[in-house]
Amino acid sequence: MRRSFCVSFGMLILLAFGGAAFAQESASSASVSRSRALANSANPNSYRSMDRFVAPDEVAVEEFINYHRHRLPLPKAGQSVAVDVRWGNDRVSQAQRDAVLQIGFTTDFANERTDLRPLNLSLVIDKSGSMAAEDKMSRVKESLRTMIGQLREDDIVSIIVFDNEARVLCSAARVGNGSGLKRAIDSINPGGSTNLHGGLMLGYREAQKNFERDATNRVILLTDGIANVGTTDPMRIARESSEFNGQGIDLSTIGVGIDLDRELLRTLSRQGRGLFHFVADAHDIEKVFVKEVQSLISPVARRVSLEVEFDPNLKLEKVFGYEPQFGRNKVSIPLDDMNNGLTQLVMMKFRIAGDRAGGKNFPVKVRLSYFDIKTRRQVAETVDSVVSLSGGRAEDLLADSLVRKNYTIAELAQSLYDMTEAARQNQFVRAQDLVSRSVRTAYDRYPNMDDKDIRFILDIVEDYERNLRNYNRGRRGADRGDCGKCE
Repeated sequence: MRRSFCVSFGMLILLAFGGAAFAQESASSASVSRSRALANSANPNSYRSMDRFVAPDEVAVEEFINYHRHRLPLPKAGQSVAVDVRWGNDRVSQAQRDAVLQIGFTTDFANERTDLRPLNLSLVIDKSGSMAAEDKMSRVKESLRTMIGQLREDDIVSIIVFDNEARVLCSAARVGNGSGLKRAIDSINPGGSTNLHGGLMLGYREAQKNFERDATNRVILLTDGIANVGTTDPMRIARESSEFNGQGIDLSTIGVGIDLDRELLRTLSRQGRGLFHFVADAHDIEKVFVKEVQSLISPVARRVSLEVEFDPNLKLEKVFGYEPQFGRNKVSIPLDDMNNGLTQLVMMKFRIAGDRAGGKNFPVKVRLSYFDIKTRRQVAETVDSVVSLSGGRAEDLLADSLVRKNYTIAELAQSLYDMTEAARQNQFVRAQDLVSRSVRTAYDRYPNMDDKDIRFILDIVEDYERNLRNYNRGRRGADRGDCGKCE
């Protein structure tokens, strides 16, 4: 059964400010959260009602890999981003010839608010009638009140609300004791349609009033619907939003509920150097507000890019997720901006080509480049690594326990992606088989399944496996003219 909003947004935001243990992680959580919500929404007793629930509508594999925090070395003194490169096993057997490469990134925690950049924040809140459902608006209001209480007196905040029309509820001003902002938040009541464009443009203009080059200038857009009044063309909304991003104002988006223009919200956040989140229940609330509050005031690196060059005898078989650009013996991957407390992974699989004797070494060069916000200069970190071909006994592909864990999650996420592609082609039996195989592999590696991070992703995959099994059984029953319990 789908869970309702049942925890305090505000308490979670308080925790997010409270210490490093709740620091921001890397990627958007939208794909994971939406996939989980859709799987939980299926009715197992009616296969005809499950058409939209047998597969998620989008799977970003990298978001699944980076949903949990990773145990990686922190940056050294004077270093903004640390790069960690390790193989599942740097010795590859003649028989297997496969090798798994894990590239990890970390940034330092932001522990003291006084050390962080000034904040110029514009909150753009959807107050359309649908926000009244499932107690969404009251929880949003609670979170905003507590958030205001945790900001610094000199931070600048504005609040914009929109339904049929958009209006400035609180003009951009210093937080002070926050009482005026809290009273304004209490006055928000849902009703009307969704003029998303009007609200977003007002939010940018309020942030523009107090723009400072050395501050964090950001808009947060929270909505539960699709633009249906005012300017509704997604391309125009994205284009006009991008113009403000080009002036240095960032944007993050938070979607609430199932019926959203996800493509628009993701596009807006990406071009606005922010994250797109999805909120369906209490677990998502925690993930969103723990992550996003840290990233509001502690950006570290922008224009981030990863390049991996490898020996010509290494064949790159798989990059899990992201949007890689392939070249001759190299691959480039653009990455999202990085914030304090980040951990992030890129997982790759190689295969040694050719018929070579044991003992041959195959070099790999990993290069991370980014603009360091603190020092205001371009930085490049390079790490050299080698994988060797052994001439004797078989080697364990995943001898490194951390790579073993993260590669298992990557395979589970990839099976969801492949399952979705098969379902789009109406190949539902094949879709079920794809996820079933990844589930079996996970249990083979972890018979007791006592790792909570793998367990979380595995639960999502197993939900879809179960939904597909019910769906396929129902279709077979319908073909026989006997659909059992189906409607």
